[in-house]
Amino acid sequence: MRQRFHQAANVRPVRLYPGVPTPIAGLTPERCDLVIVRENTEGAYVGGGSTVHKGTTNAVAMQESLNTYAGIERVVDFSFRLALGRRNKVTLCHKTNILVAAGQLWQEVFETVAARYPEVETDYVHVDAMCFHLPLTPERFDVVVTDNLFGDIITDLGAVIQGGLGVATSANLNLDGTAPSMFEAIHGSAPDIAGKGWANPSGAILSLALMLGHLGEGEAAQAIEAATVEVLGTLPALAGAKMGASTAELGARIADIVREGRANTSLVPDSLLSTLAALPASRG
Repeated sequence: MRQRFHQAANVRPVRLYPGVPTPIAGLTPERCDLVIVRENTEGAYVGGGSTVHKGTTNAVAMQESLNTYAGIERVVDFSFRLALGRRNKVTLCHKTNILVAAGQLWQEVFETVAARYPEVETDYVHVDAMCFHLPLTPERFDVVVTDNLFGDIITDLGAVIQGGLGVATSANLNLDGTAPSMFEAIHGSAPDIAGKGWANPSGAILSLALMLGHLGEGEAAQAIEAATVEVLGTLPALAGAKMGASTAELGARIADIVREGRANTSLVPDSLLSTLAALPASRG
């Protein structure tokens, strides 16, 4: 669906909300507020590859990673525009010292686009180093742009930092208006706990807020985000039977706050989810 609808940018906020437990000792919400932008239609996920002598000890598997200048440019430019509404910093995350061909193209495009946005600070981090810096010093990052495979991995790490997969949200954005965008929690379906009421619905609800922000409904996005944050702050844990409430009960609590107009928007004065509503035009 992402490829057929040309949803070029996968936007995954990594934000630790007040009162939400994190496994990172000493981490505070003020230190954890970034966005990871993952290229969403190319890389190792294009499905290109083959296996010869399959089923034998002579089997040889080849898996291709497709990277195009146009595909990289559109997601890098989007990242710079997103940074303009935040803290004016974009970090490229790749593995240029090993994946030389793909890395060189990503670096070339990144530097070309950066020249259009001289007010935005730039940085580069190898993906393995990102796995070290992200949990320990998330405040180093504002907007991180990376390829499809690396983005898939480091955003799961980001989700753990912010309280778990049940809290993490994402947008799959069609950047040229030719097809719909799609908004979803980043976790899988977890069929092993189906029907138990253990799943945290916050990621899915925050995805609704992200969609409203994208559609220009910033006030509604902020209200839903604030209501979700308020309920999250009352939970003893964010996963499994120890969550303190069932999936349905949590959803009902959040819905009641929104329906009754009781959302305390001071909890999210700089609503991350509504920033998509005011993206400036590309300078390309």
